[in-house]
Amino acid sequence: MIKQDYLLRMIQEIISLIANAILNKKKIRQQEWVEYDCLTGQILGFPAEQLIGMDMQELIEQYEGDPDRMGKIELAAMTLLKMSDADHLLQKSKLRQEGMELLKYVQKAGNTFSIQRVALIHLLEMNG
Repeated sequence: MIKQDYLLRMIQEIISLIANAILNKKKIRQQEWVEYDCLTGQILGFPAEQLIGMDMQELIEQYEGDPDRMGKIELAAMTLLKMSDADHLLQKSKLRQEGMELLKYVQKAGNTFSIQRVALIHLLEMNG
């Protein structure tokens, strides 16, 4: 139980950091990103870069039955949004769209409400 609570807290911390960076256009030090990328990989069960080539339905199904399912899917979504700062315009658009779709899925299918999530979805929709 303590391990699961710790995991949930770490997921929330990473999600908040990325959301604040996106919403407030806040710059995060490279060392912090390295730290959070490492934790993200441990939590998701694979390196964050692997998200780029994954099918979103496959990702959703991968966590079926996991007690931290929605948190991990939301973390994957936020990681995609973080990675959407790529130079390649087509990849940027794809990552951003997939991240937004995963956030919408969590908002609709999850059992938690997040004002921060709603604001981020709205911002992403407005900036297309």
